[in-house]
Amino acid sequence: MSSPVDRGATVALSGALGGWLLATAASQHPHRLFDGLRRFDRLGLVLPNWRFFAPEPAQHDFHLLHRVVTADGATTPWEETAPIASRRWAHVVFFADRRREKGMFDVANEVITVLGQPSSDVTKTVAFELLRNRVEVEVLRRHGDGPRPKGFQFLVARHTGYDESGDPDYVLSSPFFALDEAPA
Repeated sequence: MSSPVDRGATVALSGALGGWLLATAASQHPHRLFDGLRRFDRLGLVLPNWRFFAPEPAQHDFHLLHRVVTADGATTPWEETAPIASRRWAHVVFFADRRREKGMFDVANEVITVLGQPSSDVTKTVAFELLRNRVEVEVLRRHGDGPRPKGFQFLVARHTGYDESGDPDYVLSSPFFALDEAPA
C-alpha cells in the first residue's frame, strides 16, 4: 500500500509530465500564437521545436537538366541529370537519396538568391560550381563507353512537384562548357 506522500508525488509528477506534453504539442502548432511558451525556454531544451515544415514550406521542386554536344557535333535533347526518386512505402523508414535531393534544392535556392542580387555573377559562386561539377560527372558517366562528348550545358528548372497543371520556370541556363580530351 502506498503512502499519501507517494500518491501526491505520483500525481504531481504525472501533472508535470502531462503539462510538459501539452506545452510541447501546443508549441508545434503552425500558428505562431502558441510560441509564447518558448520564451521560458530560450535554448529550446525543454520545449523542442519539431515542426515538420519550415514557416513557409517548399511548394516546388528543382530539376537539373543537361544536354550534350556529341563528338560528331550533334546536340542531344535536354535530359534530367538526377531525376527525383518516386516515393515508395519503404521511404517512410529509410530514404537516403532524399539527402541528395535536399542538397540540390538548397544549391538551387542559393543560385536564385544570387540571381536576385544586382551586379552579381552567378558563375563565380560555389553553388554554380557544384551544379557544373555534378553535371560534368554525370555526363562523363553516361558517355563513358562511347566517344567523349565535346561539351555540355545545364539548366535549372523549378516546377510545382506533383502538381502537373503548371509549366516549369527556367531559372538558370548555363553557358556551354567544353570537355577536355580524355587523359591518356
